[in-house]
Parts: sequence; structure tokens; C-alpha cells
Amino acid sequence: MLEALSVVDHMRLPPEGAGTVRAFSRIGYDLPAALADLIDNSIDAGASRVEITFFRDDHDINAVTIADDGRGMDADELRVGMQFAGKTTHRQSDLGTYGMGLKSASFSQCSTLTVVSRRNQSTIASRWSAEEIDVDWRCAVLDPTGAKAVFDDLCMKGHQPACGTLVIWERLDRLGVSADPDALNEFLSTALPRLNAHLGLVFHRYLQQGALAISVAVRHSQRSLALPRNVRPINPFGYQTSGAADYPKTLVCALPNVGTIELQAHIWPENVLTESFNLGGKRGAECQGFYFYRNNRLIQAGGWNGVFKNEHDAELCLARIAVDLPPGGIDVNVQKSALQVTAAQAQAFIRASDGGMDLPRYAEQAKEVYRAARRRVSDAADPVLVPSLGLPYGVRNAAERRLSKGGPTEKITFVWEPLEEGKVFELDPIEARIMLNREYRRAILGDAPASAADAPLFKMLLFLVVRNEFGRSRSSKKQQERLQLINELLMDVVKSR
Repeated sequence: MLEALSVVDHMRLPPEGAGTVRAFSRIGYDLPAALADLIDNSIDAGASRVEITFFRDDHDINAVTIADDGRGMDADELRVGMQFAGKTTHRQSDLGTYGMGLKSASFSQCSTLTVVSRRNQSTIASRWSAEEIDVDWRCAVLDPTGAKAVFDDLCMKGHQPACGTLVIWERLDRLGVSADPDALNEFLSTALPRLNAHLGLVFHRYLQQGALAISVAVRHSQRSLALPRNVRPINPFGYQTSGAADYPKTLVCALPNVGTIELQAHIWPENVLTESFNLGGKRGAECQGFYFYRNNRLIQAGGWNGVFKNEHDAELCLARIAVDLPPGGIDVNVQKSALQVTAAQAQAFIRASDGGMDLPRYAEQAKEVYRAARRRVSDAADPVLVPSLGLPYGVRNAAERRLSKGGPTEKITFVWEPLEEGKVFELDPIEARIMLNREYRRAILGDAPASAADAPLFKMLLFLVVRNEFGRSRSSKKQQERLQLINELLMDVVKSR
């Protein structure tokens, strides 16, 4: 059909620098996924330890560093590493895929990327900035003396590695917060637990085996002490007793363009409220589906990839399948957070079998376990009110366990909102919320920093005092007077601060 089109010339069309950087900044990475991509490089370099540090002042995050004790790079390797889609020969055991992770992950979060690396007592460094990319793709080669000083100062201070790599993000356009003096503390109190949960899940096999240690620290510009927190493994299959007899089962699947692979089909036990089930605060229905691993790194956490129509079927919330992928065969997205499964491969997953049971039958058995649990719950008492978002994860998890005793629950959340003057709190029974007056937040917190889970003692006590009000279909005059009295008593305390 196109025979009439013949080539008469060629033109060279290099990418436009500023547009490329903008594209990377919108490629879809969030902060946890971007940092996980850099940790992949550290693992490929043989690192046993990775340290992530956020450098801050009172209002902003000024820089983020990712340091490892891997084998480091020489000048040629650093040149390839800094090149966009550089020609890299990957081993089958490597986690790197496209030769883009360092740059795409970094420029999704920052506008200046510096890499300092040490091998055999030689320290080298290079830097990309958005402006230099826009000026004919010029990558700066940095002074080795200065590179040595920066490496000594910032790379795992306290147990300096003989070799390793330090990645520095500056001009963090995605991590800015408002000028509110409490905004940065609140952001960090939410973002860091989410980061720890993500890294603990993605690298849980490495962490459990002791092959890798990851720590996260925040260093204030006016304080020398920065206490790192070690990332704990979160195993999405970390239950003690299976939810169904004879599980887990191994199903065999003949996958087009890949070959024969095994699917480890699990059914979680009912009413297990653990971090391994909720995966950092998610609902169980969000965590069902396939868990794809490549070289022990979790690529995708849940989802059915078109195998079942409903990705969040409540009746399948106990169903999880672990799949260890061979090298190649199924494409991974740039962020290494999901697989690109073809229609033919999805149909092959449906036909996976152990010789007597296929995937649809497994799904039905998982639903049967869930339904049986719901029937037992329906015969029990009404849902128990439990405190939820607005309290530290461990506190609300313990409260739910103590109050519900495995039965049905209704969650009450805490939010800081603008309320009319003189009211410390209001109840929102429709949205199941306890609203706290933002104007009095500092008086309630005292010297404690604001965060998404601040004032836990105040919130818990208030919840215990007012929780019965949420169960009423309508509030009587007596109840209204009681809530007004509680508000007035709390207001007296607020005014005394």
C-alpha cells in the first residue's frame, strides 16, 4: 500500500532538552517508586547497605541523598550511567532494565542530579542540571578533590565504605510544601511512613534474608543529630496459618513468549489485621491479585492484569498469588511498578492449573472463605466504632484489635478543619469524622510538631468520650448539651495555654 513512498534524504532529530526533562518530571514516579529505582542500581552494584537522607531546614527539603556501599564506578561506567538510555549490558540477575532508571527517577523529583562514586580510592563525580541538558546535553564533570570531600562528608558518615556511590538530588520541585511552619513536619510525618512501607514491601525478600539493609533519616541544617530508621520487611504472604486447607497451591502456567512458570496461590486467613495484610494502610480489597517478582524484587503488588474484570472485588480480598518471573518475557513499565501483560498471556493465566484445579476455581475457593467469614460476622454484634486515620498506624491498629476483637468495624477518622470560634471539635456522623478546630491546633500540640498523626493522646481520649454519639440516628437535646459541655470544658483548657 505504501510502495509509492521512497526515501530521498534523512534528517537528524536529537531530543529537545527542556522538553525531555519536563517529560521525565511527569513520567509517573512518586517519591517511593523513584527511590526504589535507585536502590535497584545499588543492589546491582553489590551493595549491602543503602542510606537515604532528607536534608531540611525549618520550611523546606533542600536535598535528598542516596548512598550505598556497592562496588562504585570508574570514569567509563559513570559516563554510561549518566547517559540517557546508555548502552548497558545487564546480567540476568540485574534489576536494571532500560538504562534509564537513574535519570528518569531523579528528574521526576529534582532539577539537579549529582552522582559521586568511589572505587579503588579514586573518587569521581558528574552532574546533570535541567539547564545544561537544554544547552546541547552538557553533563558536568566535577573536580575529583571536591568529589572526595563530598563523599567523605555525605556517604554513610560513621561507617565510611571503601567504595560506593552517592546520588544527590537538589532543587526538589516535587517536594515543596506551603509556607505554614507546620506544613513540612506534617508532610514528613505522612511521607516517611509511606516511603518505609513501600521500600519494606518492594525489597522484603532482600531485607528478610539479610542481604540488604535500608535506612531513612532526616537531617536538619541546624542540628547535627539525624537518627536513621531502618526499613522493616513487609511480606505480603506473611501470615502464620493459611485461610484454607491445602493452601498455598502451585499452579503451572504455559505463558506465551515466556515459557512455563509457577503461580503460588495463597488464601489469607480471615480478620487478620497486620501490616503484611494491609500493606501500609491499604484496604484488603486493594491488595488482592498477582505479586510479580523479578530476581526477588517485587515488581507489582496486587492487581489482576485483566485476568478478572473486577480489580477490587471485595470477595477476593483474601486471594494473593506470588509469581517469580524468569528474565525477559513480560514487559515492565519504566517505574517497575507493574507488568504489561498481553491479552494472550492473561488468557494463559486463567488456564493455569495444578492438574485438578484452575485459576477460576481457586478464585471461587477464596470467595467461599470470605463468604463464610462474613456469615459469621453477620451473626455477631453490630460494627464496633474504632479510631482510624489521624492516629499513628500502630496505635489505631492496636485499638482496632482491642475494641473489635476480630468483629466488624466502622472507622472514625480525625481531621483538622476550620471551625467556628469557640468550638474545639465537631462531629460529622455522615462522613464518620471527628473534626478538630485548626485554629487551636498549636495550643493543643504545645511544643510537639504538627503531623498527620499528631496529638494522639488528645484524639484517643476525645474518641472514647464521644464515640457513642456516632451510633445515634438523631441527636437529642440532652446529647447536644453534653457535646456543648465537652466543647466548653476543652475550650477552657485551650484558653489557659
